Amino acid sequence: MEPIVWQAVRWTATEYFTLENKGLYKLAQGNITGIVRDLPFSIHYEVEITNDWKTDSFLIRSHGPDAKELKLTSNLLGQWYDKDGKQVTALDNCLDIDISLTPFTNTLPVKRLQLNNGESATINVIYILLPEFELQRVKQRYTKISQDTWLYENLDSGFSSQLYFDSEGIMNDYPGYIQRRY
Repeated sequence: MEPIVWQAVRWTATEYFTLENKGLYKLAQGNITGIVRDLPFSIHYEVEITNDWKTDSFLIRSHGPDAKELKLTSNLLGQWYDKDGKQVTALDNCLDIDISLTPFTNTLPVKRLQLNNGESATINVIYILLPEFELQRVKQRYTKISQDTWLYENLDSGFSSQLYFDSEGIMNDYPGYIQRRY
């Protein structure tokens, strides 16, 4: 797959993204730099995904004087473990992740759920607010409107937006938030 470049609309940021097929799994990597909520940031993330689009593990690392790192691994059944192997029970029953500054993680449930037009699914998700590295468990709903259009709803906050994807199921446009530039 060709690299992708996304540009934020409501804040100053650009992401360079790649998705590689590694045989038994896929590796998504993104580098995001910019300023959000008056905080400059440079963040690298990696998400290992099974071939049926389940999140196996993720690593998020910030750069700079206040560098942070977060790594969690899943058993693919909704249980998550920190870098020391300790279970993070507050995140039980979450199969997907949602990293706040990238549209890529909206692809994960869209590809995993395999819904037909008009169908919807409500899921528990690990939401990672960046650049603060705050973890939240949130309830989200995805409704497939057409082949390339989905309705995304955060049921905890009441936020909703239509999302537009390319023919491979990768985000093209998150109206008012992020646009694909390459």
